[in-house]
Amino acid sequence: MDRYELVVLKTIAIFVLVSLNMLNTFVRVDTVLKEIDRTSPNKSLYMGNLNLLHRPLRNGKWAVTFEEWPEEVYPPYANGPGYVISTDIAKFVIAQHGKRSLRLFKMEDVSMGMWVEQFNSSTPVQYSHNWKFCQYGCLENYYTAHYQSPRQMICLWDKLARGRAQCCSFR
Repeated sequence: MDRYELVVLKTIAIFVLVSLNMLNTFVRVDTVLKEIDRTSPNKSLYMGNLNLLHRPLRNGKWAVTFEEWPEEVYPPYANGPGYVISTDIAKFVIAQHGKRSLRLFKMEDVSMGMWVEQFNSSTPVQYSHNWKFCQYGCLENYYTAHYQSPRQMICLWDKLARGRAQCCSFR
């Protein structure tokens, strides 16, 4: 049975597919590559709309009990709509999962932050924040546009095909 807590396992499955050179996700590759080019090629990379010192919510959809997460704050993590990690981090996640030494947390984006923090304990990671990995809705020149209706997605695609990364405001 599918449920929200399994999103973290789906992320690991995506890493396995990516490691086999299979991709099926639409990405504004040109703009993301330009952003990646601004980073150091000699460091591992974790890029996205980063949350720093984010406190766990104790009620609501993303509620976390003290048993699940007793710490005051989460490690730095990128919001779920999209992020970039370097291949070495993805391979680390795959290897740790294979050794059954990867902590699986019910929120995929926080899990990724935990895994990057674990990787960072032995290999330096360059954390790169960018608001264009949009958590809510859409920003002009977005990398990701979240919570878009099918009509908005068609509009976004049409605008992008015309060379403009502009948002569509109707629902």
